[in-house]
Amino acid sequence: MNINVDGWSKSEHIVVAVSTGIDSMSLLHILLNDYQDTYSKITCVHVNHGLRNESEEEERFLQEYCEQNHIELYVKHLDLTHLVQKGNSIQHEARQRRYDWFETIIKDINADVLLTAHHLDDQLETIFYRLFTGRSTRNSLGISSVTYYDNYRICRPLLNVMKSDIITYQKVNRVPYYEDLSNHDTKYVRNDIRHRLLPAIDKNPNLNTHQLLKFKEWHDRELQSLNHQAQDFIIQFVSESEKQRKYTFSRDTFNALDTNVKMIVMDRLFNKLGQQLSIPQTSYEEWFEQIQSNKSQFNLDLTDKWIIQIAYDTLIIMVKSEVDKNKIYNMHIERPGNYLFNGYKIHVSQNLPLTTYPLKVRVRQTGDVFKLNGQEGHKKVSRLFIDNKIVADEREHIPLIINNSNEIIAIGCLYVQENFKDLIMISNNGDE
Repeated sequence: MNINVDGWSKSEHIVVAVSTGIDSMSLLHILLNDYQDTYSKITCVHVNHGLRNESEEEERFLQEYCEQNHIELYVKHLDLTHLVQKGNSIQHEARQRRYDWFETIIKDINADVLLTAHHLDDQLETIFYRLFTGRSTRNSLGISSVTYYDNYRICRPLLNVMKSDIITYQKVNRVPYYEDLSNHDTKYVRNDIRHRLLPAIDKNPNLNTHQLLKFKEWHDRELQSLNHQAQDFIIQFVSESEKQRKYTFSRDTFNALDTNVKMIVMDRLFNKLGQQLSIPQTSYEEWFEQIQSNKSQFNLDLTDKWIIQIAYDTLIIMVKSEVDKNKIYNMHIERPGNYLFNGYKIHVSQNLPLTTYPLKVRVRQTGDVFKLNGQEGHKKVSRLFIDNKIVADEREHIPLIINNSNEIIAIGCLYVQENFKDLIMISNNGDE
């Protein structure tokens, strides 16, 4: 039986994850007997989930096997009883805990690579599973032969080996192993695929499950292209504010992207923000439909902290606005000078007539109107904000300056009454 040893070098310390099943025991056996010149040191790791009566016996068996072959063995006992009592599925949780511990052990013993016994039948099962559970759009369709992490990598040297070849190898070499009967329980989706669905397909002379491998190859090439498109969009069109930890980009430009590229763009931006969110495709599609709508301003909740804010032509991923304890609602100005109001700088000239004082500075109120420059009549402040596409949150921070006759004579950076130009100047203080 030939295995793929390209994932590590002769000078490296390999760690083999062994469950005592036929796959991992056969992998360990062939590494010890046929490929012992491909590494510098070999170590075994085993996780005892404690869920079956045979678990303790299997652990003792592996300890004896490793002692006979002069291999270091590290064992982890997992306590999953609380999940079992709640009736929760333990497969995902158990896998996460296993790999967290593998990473810790590899670091502690200064090893280089973790080897698992995933084989070709596992690959076909995974492709089938991801296709029919809708988990293929933003991820590789199957299992990678090598997965890289910060301080180590995972290699799967049996990934091109069929299960039947492993069984033949075990019989010829009389490799000892334990059979986990739960692997045949079709109440688990993957077991059902493995034992019922894939064999049924192969029984049809016009069908061949190995065609899935060709589809995976095509899919992964297309996915790579989509990833390049998403990265190009982020580089060209996404503006990042490090201080406020937010991303801003054009709503129209985003809408023009392919749906799959949009999802990858969002995934990448959430990851850059440190939000490891797993957004279902259906949720994304609902959001994209709203983003393409004619609504000018609205928010989409990501978590209790993060939102996607749509503001006219702009799309922003940002922290939800909280009540700003430092926000100013009212201020009185009785002399010339420079003043700060909610991130805006207000300059009042010494030439401003004394009869104008005191000035009142406040945020907008319902019904506020101001006198138009150069023409008759008044205009609502709310309409001015709409015309200038001012984001809803920002409207609550913009300073309005009112003179002692209760007239609005300045509105943020948007308006200054003719009589007060060069006398009152407001600028955004750039607090971003």
